[in-house]
Amino acid sequence: MATNFRSKISGVGVGVPSRVLSNQELSQIVDTSDEWIRTRTGIQERRIIDPSLGESNSSLSILSSKNALVSAKMAPDEIDLVICCTATPDTWMPITAARVIAGLGIKNCASFDLNAACSGYLTGLHVADSLIRSGAHKNILVIGADVFSSILDWTDRKTCVLFGDGAGAAVLSRVENANPETDSMILCSQLYTLPDTNEFLAIKSGGVGRTPFENPIDSVSDSGNACDARPYVTMNGGEVFKAGSRGMAEAAKNLMATAKVDPSQIRWLVPHQANLRIIEMVAKLADFPMEKVYTNVDRWGNTSAATVAIALAEMSEKNLVQKGDLILLDVFGGGFTYGAMLLRW
Repeated sequence: MATNFRSKISGVGVGVPSRVLSNQELSQIVDTSDEWIRTRTGIQERRIIDPSLGESNSSLSILSSKNALVSAKMAPDEIDLVICCTATPDTWMPITAARVIAGLGIKNCASFDLNAACSGYLTGLHVADSLIRSGAHKNILVIGADVFSSILDWTDRKTCVLFGDGAGAAVLSRVENANPETDSMILCSQLYTLPDTNEFLAIKSGGVGRTPFENPIDSVSDSGNACDARPYVTMNGGEVFKAGSRGMAEAAKNLMATAKVDPSQIRWLVPHQANLRIIEMVAKLADFPMEKVYTNVDRWGNTSAATVAIALAEMSEKNLVQKGDLILLDVFGGGFTYGAMLLRW
């Protein structure tokens, strides 16, 4: 009889930059205020990298990975695959996952980068869980890391107030013949795509077939906006709010129906930390009381693929999750990509 392989999170870790950027400081850079940002987003501060200190996507990824390995009580060479989920790699080549392997000193290990924007970390967990179930891998390091400070237009208050930099990591480990009713494991996950054909959330340059990064600053895109031709995030906030709240609520409800559970059985809903208003709308639409919804967007801002990864590590460090707790992860990102995952801690 074939062995029943499942996967569980055996360790989690965080890697964040040293520099704290407050709303007050931002108000000195762009036309905004602490009150304007807090009332519209719930964000009070965020972290951004300081390249002069050697901080980068890969440095944050390596730090979060080291902390996850300590949490898992595992040596680096026990990892046989590294997946780095990011939309902002140090370089397109070499890939960030390979830089992580070098930084950890791992030998005989596979690696790849994965880009599903803000949904990246959950997508990476979904892929890693599938690979462990197949028997192809035993211990997989999944990292969610982004440094959006490098792709922000710091004169655009619609975007620059929202994002922060950071990384979170998890070690996913094989468990054999586990009982899905009692044992720690990823129970199920579902991913979706709602094509953002209007590019309501986009970086409209840098693709090989579109406007490359090296175009001069006065390049003008088809929309007539010079900024669109630069490697900056652009966003229609109203459209993203509608798509994000509806998509995350749909993903959560569909997954609960599949798993035959309801909000009363789930200890925590851990949503993508894009904006407190979106989180509150998702909780309302999915029938979750806010006291069961974990939020940290006030301190970190939107760290893209890192938000849920950082949240899980924080929750573990604060002993907010206990063995056996059901946790529902719920994400939304550019593409549009969205999805949910149910796990037993």
